[in-house]
Amino acid sequence: MSQLAAATQTADLEHLKRMQVVERPDRRPAAILMADLEASSPLARRLSSARYFAFVRRLVRAADRCIVDAGGIVGRHAGDGVVAFFLAETAGSESAAARSCVTAARALRDTLSDIAARSEIPPSELSLRFGLHWGATLYIGRILTAGRSEVTALGDEVNEAARMEACATGGRTLASKALIERLDGADADALQLDPGRTTYTPLSDLPTATDKARRDAPSIAVCEV
Repeated sequence: MSQLAAATQTADLEHLKRMQVVERPDRRPAAILMADLEASSPLARRLSSARYFAFVRRLVRAADRCIVDAGGIVGRHAGDGVVAFFLAETAGSESAAARSCVTAARALRDTLSDIAARSEIPPSELSLRFGLHWGATLYIGRILTAGRSEVTALGDEVNEAARMEACATGGRTLASKALIERLDGADADALQLDPGRTTYTPLSDLPTATDKARRDAPSIAVCEV
């Protein structure tokens, strides 16, 4: 009962409502956010296990809060990696979903310095990579088992977002042309972006392009946001 009480206290009702929308798996247009901590292995080796665990817990909690506050659905966690989805259906439009995705990434990036201070880690040692993409026909649904409740998505765009994130070294946020061009004028202005004047680079042309990116998503056009 204490575990149920703790879950009730920490759950966000609006997020639970959004999760109910995807109770039945189906194809849904959505923005995809993928983030991962750079150079986490050296940091984990340097810190004690207890201290590193406390840091990862702070990072995951902050990431989830940024995603929930922006109107997204938290996806799976893998170590210090984060996945989130922003449905056009729950955001109100494709533009609003794209805006929420960028907003969540910026919020998490901005809170990293506070996480570093609370974890007594030099800010220079913490850097997050972001890949933001648009999935027009993602197959999104909820997986509910005796041991977990999780929202996941299938589609080529999910793999492409992962390739983008891996290329965003140096704490950059890479967004795809497919995502940025979903923004209408008002949402673009709110983000201080100009989709009409934005220039893009194919993922394979980036100096930081990985072998997997060149193999799986070479022509995905990206820009920094």
